[in-house]
Amino acid sequence: MSNLCISSLVVHARPAMLTSVRQWIDTIPEAEVYSNHANDRLVVVLDTYDNHQAADKISDIQNQGDVLSTTLIYQYNDRPGAQTGLTA
Repeated sequence: MSNLCISSLVVHARPAMLTSVRQWIDTIPEAEVYSNHANDRLVVVLDTYDNHQAADKISDIQNQGDVLSTTLIYQYNDRPGAQTGLTA
């Protein structure tokens, strides 16, 4: 059975490096950049198989040198108990 975990986040990057950050994020198979805001922010959607993989991808993005911050805006997981750690 396949799980679905969708996360959206705002990535705040150094303005001069926004294009390179976007290109780098585009190399992550689970990530899609949906839009640019102003000169320093990207809206990114992650499509992963669980919360742990999503957290790993968010950490990878946060640790990229030209990223100033990442903010998780929304997360959905279709596995019962996935948000709380409980299982059905």
